Amino acid sequence: MDQTTLYLVRHGTTEYNEEMRLQGRSDIPLNDLGKAQGRLLTDYFKDIPIDIGVTGPLSRARQTLDYILGDRKDQIPIIVEPDITEIYGGDAEGRRFSEINVFFPKLLDAMKNDPSRFDPPNGESGPEVYRRVTRAVMKILKAHPGKTIAMASHGFAIDTFLNYAEGHPEDQMISRILDNVAVSKFTYDPETDTLKTDYIGDSHHLSDEYRQNYDWEALSRPLPLFVYYPKCSTCRKAKAFLDSCGVAYQARDIVGDRLKASELLTLMDRSELPVRRFFNTSGKLYREMNLKDKVGSMTSEEAADCLSQNGMLVKRPVLALPDRVILGFKEDAWRDFLKL
Repeated sequence: MDQTTLYLVRHGTTEYNEEMRLQGRSDIPLNDLGKAQGRLLTDYFKDIPIDIGVTGPLSRARQTLDYILGDRKDQIPIIVEPDITEIYGGDAEGRRFSEINVFFPKLLDAMKNDPSRFDPPNGESGPEVYRRVTRAVMKILKAHPGKTIAMASHGFAIDTFLNYAEGHPEDQMISRILDNVAVSKFTYDPETDTLKTDYIGDSHHLSDEYRQNYDWEALSRPLPLFVYYPKCSTCRKAKAFLDSCGVAYQARDIVGDRLKASELLTLMDRSELPVRRFFNTSGKLYREMNLKDKVGSMTSEEAADCLSQNGMLVKRPVLALPDRVILGFKEDAWRDFLKL
């Protein structure tokens, strides 16, 4: 029986890639750089016979497959396989890596150094991705003996399959961050049920101007997270203080991008303050909801769920680091907090 060939390709660059966000299942399309990279893929595959195209359900993977197939995309059968899609990032999904460092400081270290430990809150773990991706890819290889398959998938999902192909079990994965539109090639022998790795992460088709680089040192830098409401005078004073002191920070509008319950629980645990301290007790909404007599009996989980519904309920501003958090603004307290 003839061998099956698999070309496994990471999708092109998106806006979230450039903004250094955990993309996960968010359906973010290719940006201009990703499309330019895609055109380079068309040239890469122009002389390679392809029998079947496979893509995950997200648009960035489907667009990448279209570039791989080029003028042949209407002649080649295409399979949409949900189980080769990206990891679900749970509460970290869509967040900048710099923010993830504050709320979930061990998460990015796991992504970089030990994917088996990567387990975003309310999301999908590395081993779970390993199982579903390898099961799906091998099912497709076994169903199409002798064919050449081009498959467009995602960074973490591909990384789990690379580990499988090289014999690393789900609890002993190593990490490789492949370039966007990097190509890996495998050969499957149905007679012996063996998978051979021909090459991994080929990106020779990318010149420096088309390569999306990831600065892990910068990504792991623990910038303070300043959570504020732009119309709040106290928040404006706090912002002016940070700026005057030359403090590098990341800002988040507490109303336009409110804190999730899991994030609030993290901050509560880190602060060791009673949950009532997280409520904006002087706010109109607090009074309208008659929370004064309810907050004292709330568990942390109940309080976090309540606060996550509307940012106006949260005491502001908030300044958070991976190991500590401060609420409200008093200049001397913030100087001590930041060790200025």
